Amino acid sequence: MATEQTAREVSGFDEPALWRANLGTAFCDLVPAPLDHEVPPEGTLRGLELGGAAVFTVSGSPQAVRRTTTAARHSPTDMLKVCVQLRGRATVHQDDREIVLDPGQFAVYDMARPYALRLEGTWTCAVMAVRRDLIAVPAARLPGAMSRAYPSGQGLGLLLAQFITSTVSQMDCVEAAAAGKLGEAGACLLAGSLAGDGGAAAAGGTQVLRDRVMAYIRDRLEDPRLSRSTVAAAHRMSPRTLDRVFGGQEWSVSGYIRHERLEAVRRDLENPALLHRGVAALAARWCFFDAAHFSRLFRDAYGYPPSHARPGRPPRAEGTGAALVAGS
Repeated sequence: MATEQTAREVSGFDEPALWRANLGTAFCDLVPAPLDHEVPPEGTLRGLELGGAAVFTVSGSPQAVRRTTTAARHSPTDMLKVCVQLRGRATVHQDDREIVLDPGQFAVYDMARPYALRLEGTWTCAVMAVRRDLIAVPAARLPGAMSRAYPSGQGLGLLLAQFITSTVSQMDCVEAAAAGKLGEAGACLLAGSLAGDGGAAAAGGTQVLRDRVMAYIRDRLEDPRLSRSTVAAAHRMSPRTLDRVFGGQEWSVSGYIRHERLEAVRRDLENPALLHRGVAALAARWCFFDAAHFSRLFRDAYGYPPSHARPGRPPRAEGTGAALVAGS
């Protein structure tokens, strides 16, 4: 017990029962729970009401926090919540969305509906809750705006993060008459951050993001570690979110990687300057290490064996190859 008390004094966190009570009061019955059967969660928060908004800095030990369906029904609210990750990692789960936040990123989610956050490491977040009607963003765009992470290390995202943390640090100096105006300022910064998010705004942002991901894949085709999971991690999103970015396209993420690698092999096979290199060696360059498997994939894609792609071979029967693992 003495060891636990000393650790708590060093961390500055409230003990579990007090942390649970403070968290639930501040965020409409939000409930903390141990992460992966670890010790009971601890944390601390400081906050300030700003008329139709409120700002907080929140820190804690590893844990999960949840707003349950019961809480959403018994404690209704019309607030949107912004989480700016300052330390540690957070994963936001709401509806079918999963957004991973590392330091330098923020996300927006709806306090009116159930949600959960997985908070890893010793973490700190800057949080703003703001009434939905104060956000000058069309209602039809909000679902898209809540589907991804935004940068908080530059531009309006940086101003938003600094606004939250600076306001909390000066909370003892904020007079009641100014609080409402500060809340309006925070809502304007949030609306601006959502509308101008560094080239991937909610309207049309999916196409921009997909193009960025596809360029990333094309630049790394020779890397055997390239996969759906590593591409998702590189873009600070979950694999499921990445799948949605490619939803309705000709190829899935894995299918696009395979297609581009096959195209790279085909170009090498057709290059007279590479006639001295065998088919298996050219395939391995693009991460096809099983010759038989590669041959089947190539024939399925193009309608002829890899050897027939080499200069000087007999005319070949062209295949469309369009169905190559489009849904894999």
